[in-house]
Amino acid sequence: MGVLSRPTANSTALVLRSWPCGETSVIASLLTMDHGYVKVIAKAARRPRSKLRPLVEPGRLVAVEFSLDPQRELQYLRAGGVDHDPMGAVATLESSAFLLGALELVDRCRPLAAPGSAGAGEADTAAIFQICDAFVRMLSSATGNQPALLFFAFECELLARHGMIPEVRACAVCGVDLTSGGGALRFSAAEGGVVCGACARDGESVRGRPLSEEALTVLHALTAAGIAGICSWPQADSFDRALRREIGAHLHYFLGYHLPGYRLPTALDLLRAGKEDRR
Repeated sequence: MGVLSRPTANSTALVLRSWPCGETSVIASLLTMDHGYVKVIAKAARRPRSKLRPLVEPGRLVAVEFSLDPQRELQYLRAGGVDHDPMGAVATLESSAFLLGALELVDRCRPLAAPGSAGAGEADTAAIFQICDAFVRMLSSATGNQPALLFFAFECELLARHGMIPEVRACAVCGVDLTSGGGALRFSAAEGGVVCGACARDGESVRGRPLSEEALTVLHALTAAGIAGICSWPQADSFDRALRREIGAHLHYFLGYHLPGYRLPTALDLLRAGKEDRR
């Protein structure tokens, strides 16, 4: 009787997180380009000379071979190579924090496949992988000198992939054009984006949070340029700390309202705490 070979798969993947297992092994969560989210075990990967050790470092883009048994939740990582290591260059605390924050966000907020549609989830994760690939490479490139701006563009593209991109060019309530301003603007997660001054005060309560004209300009750029174009945005150098905090708060508010499982990534919370301690 012949011995049937175990099914295997090859794919480019992003390592989202990893944790020790047993004495020498590592379990890693991967977002693959071809097979969606896959959890693997790398046997003896914590040994110094293990060939699997470089393949389970969070943030790395890797080309991996692993078992593909639908009856198993945990697949075996067999071989592979590192395609791109964003921390291989001179990484700053800020870029490292935003990288870890993006990994946590993708790992926690996974798109749900449409009921009865087996391929929907695969299509969604393939697109999300492309977003992650662009973000990781841009973050570690010479032009990625604004990690916060890149991260916000990443969040916007993730929202777009989930079908929840905020409306920033017209009032989310009445549809009036906002490209030339709209009075005392507000940003409302419940309404789906920017609300003009008239609509914000239409009713017993004021809708949303105050939105500055500068923040509206940044939101226009984030939703239009995306990850690939945001670094060449002419006003990127004027993205100061106050504006960064405002944009971050609005997107955090929007993500928390619309994405199940979302919470502020731990790495960003620590980065924020560190800056407050230095003041």
